[in-house]
Amino acid sequence: MRFRLHKLIADFVGAQQFEQIDRGEIWLDEDFRIAFLKCDLIFTRANDRILVEGVINTSAEVQCVRSLNLFYLPMTTTLDDVAFAIPGQLSAIQEGLPRIDSELWVDVTEQIREAIVMALPINPISPEYQSGPVLDTLIGDDEKEWLTIKWSNGR
Repeated sequence: MRFRLHKLIADFVGAQQFEQIDRGEIWLDEDFRIAFLKCDLIFTRANDRILVEGVINTSAEVQCVRSLNLFYLPMTTTLDDVAFAIPGQLSAIQEGLPRIDSELWVDVTEQIREAIVMALPINPISPEYQSGPVLDTLIGDDEKEWLTIKWSNGR
């Protein structure tokens, strides 16, 4: 997911470039697959860097903690606090920001992957196992007793 920013880098501070991503199923790394990716990005020219922000809509493949089945979890998250150093600007390069290459292309794949991973719930539960009769069939009568909370009567 690369974009060319040659016009934005030559523009004035505060100038913006709008980009969109609309893709089907893709692997963001060898273990992480998403069903689709829709993203509206805004690149903003700062003094020594390019700032990126945007809204990410996707559906990530996760494993249900109750059934251990894989399912797609729809989600919306934001891309914030992302910056790229402009070639030749030492202050941004010294901060360790990722660089825009010499042909003025920027790759936002890793930043989008990180935003999606950080937005995933720790223990995702498939909608069919969140409550109701399906959950009761997973837990037998002999196992329900230890799941029941018994409160002390205060004595």
